[in-house]
Amino acid sequence: MHASTPSSAPGSSPLTLGTKLSYAVGNVGLQMLIAAMSFLLMIFYTDVALVPPAVAGAALLVGKVWDTVNDPLFGWITDRTRSRWGRHRVYLIYGAIPLGIAAAAVWMVPPGLSAMAAFVWIAVTYTLFDTVMTLVQLPYQAMAANMTRDYDERTSLTAFASLGALLGFMAGSVLMPVMVRAAPDARTGYALAGACFGLMAGTAIAVVAWRVREPQANGLQARAETNTSASPQTMWESVRETLRTTLRNRPFLLLMSAATLVRLGLTLVQTALAYFVIYQLQGDKGDLPRYMGTLLGVVGVSLFGWKVVVDRWEKNRAYILGLVLCAAGLLALYWVGPGDQRKVMAILVVIGIGMGAHWIVPFAMVPDTIDHGHMQAGERQTGMYYGLYGLMDKLARTLATVTVAGMLDITGYVPNVAQSPAALQGIALVTGVLPALCLALAVPLLVAYPITRSQHADILQKTR
Repeated sequence: MHASTPSSAPGSSPLTLGTKLSYAVGNVGLQMLIAAMSFLLMIFYTDVALVPPAVAGAALLVGKVWDTVNDPLFGWITDRTRSRWGRHRVYLIYGAIPLGIAAAAVWMVPPGLSAMAAFVWIAVTYTLFDTVMTLVQLPYQAMAANMTRDYDERTSLTAFASLGALLGFMAGSVLMPVMVRAAPDARTGYALAGACFGLMAGTAIAVVAWRVREPQANGLQARAETNTSASPQTMWESVRETLRTTLRNRPFLLLMSAATLVRLGLTLVQTALAYFVIYQLQGDKGDLPRYMGTLLGVVGVSLFGWKVVVDRWEKNRAYILGLVLCAAGLLALYWVGPGDQRKVMAILVVIGIGMGAHWIVPFAMVPDTIDHGHMQAGERQTGMYYGLYGLMDKLARTLATVTVAGMLDITGYVPNVAQSPAALQGIALVTGVLPALCLALAVPLLVAYPITRSQHADILQKTR
């Protein structure tokens, strides 16, 4: 195992176990919401709220138009925020309650809406949720980059955060179907589950705000002291300049592009898996928790193995290995027929092992690219980096959701009945083949990624 490179850089001392655990709690709440919406939101709209797939997909896309502005803008703002509660923690303090309310509203589509009214309702509630989510998740992620600058300590912090994310993801994908089935009807079940999830997410963020403290601002952020009360023209000029500086960071661009392709592929799987289980495997909605629990349970166990791999390999190589395993499993799903439950379970084990790399490695790589950008530009712009990374991540999620919705619409999907061969073919494509292709396209980008353990040590020496 490679030893951590000694450094007197700020934030290079080891983090306490309590700090890592407290930080991980926030991911439990955030990933609960993300998982529930990734796996179940589209099928809730089409099969419970009875909104046409094309209408639901188009309404979700509206929120992402705003997202093209809000992620980089909020990133720029957080870089320049100064308060007695810190640059990022302040957003967790004031965002916890609004996040819970907005998350609950997404699952409360009134019955009997026309197509246009449903479009407006979904577009408004989802855009509101997405905005509050950005205001909370972006500062939460940015805190991690400033909590430690040690190459391997970041992997350790990410492992704890990933474990919290996995617990939340399992709750979101497994617990919500169970809660829905326990309710008198599906619509009531989704509304109650959404309210419970919103409450738990808000509470989790409040725990992070209470227990985790940020390092004090120092010389690394000296140029980030820009006054956010400047004129709009001056502000936008500053935003554009910060954006240009960030986009000149080649390692960050390579990582962000690769991670975006991976996110696109995995969200295709998450969005289509419920349709695959119910219609391709000819199971029922009660089978979903079992399949999702198997997949995410394997991911959770694999995190410990991936931590060991990352400690011994370079981060990009470990990521590539995971993507190859995951893509191989996804391709195998294309040949699964009705009733092949044992085969699916075996395939999910392979996919889960490979998917585990995505849960830990890229999030340990982003802070390294931020250090490279600091060396390159002479300033540390944590918020803008996470703003761009979050923007591309959300665009990938939305594109995947719209792709699944479009495939269902084009192939003649009809909810709650046996599907035509064309519809089944479309479901198989968006569950296996297209996601595997996305993962394969990410591999060359990761091969070109240049930051190694030794190069990162040199970066820290230059940015002390």
